[in-house]
Amino acid sequence: MARNKEGCMIILDVGKDTLTKSGKNDQTFFERAKSCVSKIVQRKIFSKPQDEVGLVLMGTDDTNNQLNVEYGGYHHISEAFELNPSNWQMLRVLEKQVHASKVNGDWFDALVVAMNFLKVGAQAKKFASLKIILVSALSVSSNLDEDQMDSVVRKLTDMPCELNVINDSVEHHVDSEDQHDEDNLIFDALGIFSQTHQKTKEQRANEKMLSDIVFKSNGALCNIDSAELLLVHFEKKATRAMPWNSMLSIGTKIQISISAFLLISEEKGLGSFKTESTNPNATVKLKTDYFKNDQPFEPDYENVINGYMYGSTVVPYDSQIDIDYKSGEQRLSCLGFTVAGNILEEYLCGTGTHVVVARKDCSASEAKLSALVKAMIELDVFMIATKVYRRDTRPKINVLMPTYRKRYPCLIMMELCFQEEVALLKFPPLLSNKYKPTDAQYEAVEKLIDAMDLMDALDDDTGSKEAFALQKTLNPIHQHMYRTVAHRALHPKAPIPAMDEELKKLVDVPPKVRERSKTALEEVKNLFPLKEVKVNARLKWLQRANKITASLDGAVAGTSQQNATDAEEELDDQRTIVEVGTVTPAEDFALLLKRGEKFATLCGQIQNVISDLVFKSMTVQYEKVAMAMMMYREEAKIMGPYRYNEWIAEFKKSLLARNKQEFWEQVVVRERFGLIGMGESDMSTITADEVEEFYNVNTVPKSSESGADADYVDADDLFANM
Repeated sequence: MARNKEGCMIILDVGKDTLTKSGKNDQTFFERAKSCVSKIVQRKIFSKPQDEVGLVLMGTDDTNNQLNVEYGGYHHISEAFELNPSNWQMLRVLEKQVHASKVNGDWFDALVVAMNFLKVGAQAKKFASLKIILVSALSVSSNLDEDQMDSVVRKLTDMPCELNVINDSVEHHVDSEDQHDEDNLIFDALGIFSQTHQKTKEQRANEKMLSDIVFKSNGALCNIDSAELLLVHFEKKATRAMPWNSMLSIGTKIQISISAFLLISEEKGLGSFKTESTNPNATVKLKTDYFKNDQPFEPDYENVINGYMYGSTVVPYDSQIDIDYKSGEQRLSCLGFTVAGNILEEYLCGTGTHVVVARKDCSASEAKLSALVKAMIELDVFMIATKVYRRDTRPKINVLMPTYRKRYPCLIMMELCFQEEVALLKFPPLLSNKYKPTDAQYEAVEKLIDAMDLMDALDDDTGSKEAFALQKTLNPIHQHMYRTVAHRALHPKAPIPAMDEELKKLVDVPPKVRERSKTALEEVKNLFPLKEVKVNARLKWLQRANKITASLDGAVAGTSQQNATDAEEELDDQRTIVEVGTVTPAEDFALLLKRGEKFATLCGQIQNVISDLVFKSMTVQYEKVAMAMMMYREEAKIMGPYRYNEWIAEFKKSLLARNKQEFWEQVVVRERFGLIGMGESDMSTITADEVEEFYNVNTVPKSSESGADADYVDADDLFANM
């Protein structure tokens, strides 16, 4: 952990001169400096939690530091927080208890106190680097001579420690190449104090002395505007690249020592939160309750085994039946080579991409890997290999693709899926003869695509730059989450803040693209006119159920009866339906009924499917369920309404008992899928008044004495039919 651990001591100026206005937002320098320090600590918490931070206040009304106790003379300087891992307590104190004072402090005295405070706090601790950040307006002159300045520089060099200064009169002159390589760090570009601002004699003297100290300690100067801009976003937590070292085997004679580094992976935000009680004296204990059919019960722990859910069915799994499979030692074994065109994009899977290089300080492996990459590129082939990450772990099939990164030969390794994991899904064609675009429409779309080119979408002093660059674009979701957590930690009772405008700009259309796309967009609008088409939902379901193709304006296409019959027979022959499923329940019901299946059997199947789709799906597909209910109801009018009427009464009970009032109103009531009365079927005994009374939610017909539990069905076909 000490490899990248940093110790940072922050000096915050709270003197009376910091109350002067600074910046464009009519804020005081104190407010901006306090905000910068808060963001520095927040960034440490989220991005570098192993770093330790301390705080020294200069310009305080009181004096509280060790050097003043021992030697005296270090007045109006307070040691607020000693060197410790950054925490929310420091931020809360900074937010609520740190205010501007009525006196000023000496920045040089504060620097000496901070050096001593940092040195004492860093004893018996291992740090990769030490840093002091001075955030001050530098309004008070410091009476020091060359010997004192040399002494401070010598102590900073001996520690070693760098001094960084944040001030509102610093200018940055960054070359285009440096700006291109900038990695959003605060002190990347060395700044200089501006010579154009109106300053007092004391300020100019302070700036000259401080510039010398900063330069000699390898530190940097930063403008407070740049600091605010860069600190507004949180960096991801820094991690050290850990290689996966193994042996690449090709046949029985070729062995190459390789190291695989993670190149691309899914960005992860904050980890899981620790549950704590608001009462500091109370302890939080994890409690597990068991329920069966929504009722609590106490299981027999001695006979409990693992299980998996397949739909609503529990599939028990006993670890005693595990196959004792041993994959062997860690390895990367070549299975063979294949033409690059055989590896399609849809065959790739896994959670990341690795780059495979020769192991460090192994010249023989470097030569072998270089020759292998060169040969694979010339032959245009990829390698298929078995990867065993650790001894006796599950083997995985990987593809290794040859390439050069920064002129060094390497292999890009990605995981391949197995044949059973490939699902072939057929989709209807996007283009048809009826809606084939014209040449003018193609040209208009090409102009719009060219106008939305992101490679030159941003303009700055160095020229045009790419918008949404892959390596520099931050995830706005994670950034908002970091800010929300910080806000809740500092203001526990305040509401969650809305997303800030600067975060919205991360995903907003660049102004340059928006402006140059107007003409092309208007041309597309003119060539692709949109017309609202109002389609009767009930007519649409009837047309689908009867395999009738309707035009968008609702007119029925003029096809002969013979063509419609041939289409049904062709569809019937292509589908192997044995029961009503959850994918296309209405079509399944119609086809099975046409084939001569018993109506009573199909009634039970479609009732079960409708219940599964309504009660056991994460999202109810209203159109699919409504079409299935309509198909069932229309056939029940002809075949006999008794089963439908009995089922719809129980279905109503279940809907209302399980808080499905929206489905009841939107589908059953609106589409009139209630009881089948004598006016719709001669076989019905339900009067018109009873039909109307059925739609009243306060009344449930007594058509069956069985409860809602009688409708419970197995939902396995929710997955089996996919």
